[in-house]
Amino acid sequence: MNLKKIAHDKRIISFFLSILIITLVTILSLERFPVIGNFTGIFIQEANLGIKNILFTKYGKNEIANKNITIVTIDNKTLSDNEGLGRFQNFKRAYYAKVIDNLKKDGASIVGIDVLFSEKSEEDVTLEKSIKNTGNVILGFSLTEKLYPISIFRENALGIGHFHPKLNTYNSTVYSIIPQERGDRAFSFEVLQKYFQSNTKKDIIPAKLQGMVYQFNGINENIQAPYSSRNARDIFINYLPEGSKFQEISFVDVYNGNYNPNLVKGNIILIGSTATALYDKFNTPSGIQDGIFVHANMINTVLNQKYIVEVERWKELVMLVALTFLLVLFTLYAKNRIFQFLFLLVGFIILFGAEIWYFDISQRLFTLPVQLILIVILTTLFVTGYKYIYEESGKRALKGALSQYLSEELVVNILDKFEEVKLDGKRMNITSFFSDIAGFTSISENMEPEELVHFLSIYLKEVSDIIMHNRGFINKYEGDAVMALWGAFGGDEQEQTILACRSALAQQKKIQDINKEFKKDHGFEISVRMGINKGVAVVGNIGSVGKKIEYTALGDSVNTASRFEGINKLYGTLICVGESVMEESKGFFVFRKLDSIQVKGKEKPVFIYELVGEIGKVPQEKLELIKEFEKALEFYTIGNIVEGRKIFERLYKDFDDAPSLTFLERCGKLIEEGVPEGWQGVYRATEK
Repeated sequence: MNLKKIAHDKRIISFFLSILIITLVTILSLERFPVIGNFTGIFIQEANLGIKNILFTKYGKNEIANKNITIVTIDNKTLSDNEGLGRFQNFKRAYYAKVIDNLKKDGASIVGIDVLFSEKSEEDVTLEKSIKNTGNVILGFSLTEKLYPISIFRENALGIGHFHPKLNTYNSTVYSIIPQERGDRAFSFEVLQKYFQSNTKKDIIPAKLQGMVYQFNGINENIQAPYSSRNARDIFINYLPEGSKFQEISFVDVYNGNYNPNLVKGNIILIGSTATALYDKFNTPSGIQDGIFVHANMINTVLNQKYIVEVERWKELVMLVALTFLLVLFTLYAKNRIFQFLFLLVGFIILFGAEIWYFDISQRLFTLPVQLILIVILTTLFVTGYKYIYEESGKRALKGALSQYLSEELVVNILDKFEEVKLDGKRMNITSFFSDIAGFTSISENMEPEELVHFLSIYLKEVSDIIMHNRGFINKYEGDAVMALWGAFGGDEQEQTILACRSALAQQKKIQDINKEFKKDHGFEISVRMGINKGVAVVGNIGSVGKKIEYTALGDSVNTASRFEGINKLYGTLICVGESVMEESKGFFVFRKLDSIQVKGKEKPVFIYELVGEIGKVPQEKLELIKEFEKALEFYTIGNIVEGRKIFERLYKDFDDAPSLTFLERCGKLIEEGVPEGWQGVYRATEK
């Protein structure tokens, strides 16, 4: 396959453009790629995360705050001097001890305290006693700073876990928590583990999970949490949407015993700061939240079994590659730029909407939405570029070539359907037209070369304008002869035949007009014979590559049209057409049935007709002549030569009708020699 064919094979082009687009998207997505990566890679990652935030916030299916979670907030009320316990700097550990005792008294299952007790104080013994006696306290520590609760707290606590959620590298947003790192559990997972190991009844319906999961040990229920992806170690937090809130009690109210015990009994109690002065806050998909709410949302995700996981990366990549190929392929086949743009726009909306819809129903996250946007943009750019280089240049070249032989209207129509035009040979139903000046050899011999060129220029311009006006394709000039085609570039088959006939009649009328000038300038008039036939032909570029190639038509129907032009000499007619032309356009034109002939080189006879004029424009006298002629022809065909001869003789005498003279001479010969056996009225033409 040569390069030219490859450049126009849309399947091959789709393959190469898809590879190019995927490669570019990959390069643009790599933040460490030289020069551009530092900008585009980071930008794409941050844009993907922005979309991720929207999906987490708007389409996460964890709308309900679990009633088994209650947050005790060290809030502004708690730290106020009037109704609270005073500033946090002066906060006594005895306050925590009393709160723990009150919570235990009212049946708290687990108490997780999001406060780092890493330094000693005078009231440590009081708090130690409460931690030990309640037996349900989970403490936290700083994994990064290696800061742990003092030993007396750590030794008496039910468990400890690190406070640190996983911060995203690009936007410092908390999307997930690593359950266990370096052998240490995260605070929220330690709370969950001990909660599941307690004797409290749990009303949890385990989710049906696939892939890698984190297993909570030592419990009767098969409680699991899926990792965010196959090779990941973190678990996504499915945050509560705006409008949903956890059960909350102010720390000072618990301290004073001023709260509803039902909010405590059997529940996980999380104690943490929400006061403005205590800046324990994190970026989350739904905005800035206090650290205690990050832990609460993680616990809520597991208790509700409402998980978010990523679509497996290899599946997403395969999908993107396949979509790229399909987008490129379908866009290449788009008929015009508006359709191409609409296809890409609608395709993008559908695909992007499908990602949102899929996340909404399955909570499975596509991680490369911006790459999809890039693919659509690059597809638009590359396909537009390809079409401009290979198709627009082709259109410009074709327009320049066709404008010499076709009307502007037809050229525009062909270019609008550029992709449908086959230039390498195609079987088509076309109407072929041939014309030739009668006695041109004698005319040319009596003219100077310059005079002959001037004469032909005038004649060919006039007839060519008429052909192109009637949407015909001038295939070639050979001296005075003209070959034209209708339907070589598609179109309505009946219309092409009508236009060819209309063109022939208009040419004959124009020839009558220009004959006045020819008579005046050159001393003679011309008569032009024309042949029209319709049938199947091979249309396309024909010739020798590298030598000469011509866009033309080949086939028996074309050859027959040429012979019809010459057959006019036998009957003294000007326009001879085939039966297919007559049948398709008889509702528009008047035809005279001329004969049944067997052309040279053909065994099967064909009917030929004279194109007389348009219906409504032919004189009544001519119509009567045609009627009588066809009556005589019928006598002639069935072998009643004598009766036929009488009519032919009368028509010739009264109207000087040339076809009647032809048959008058034939009838005389048949009367003299006798009608052959098996006579069917077929005339055998001996000349092409």
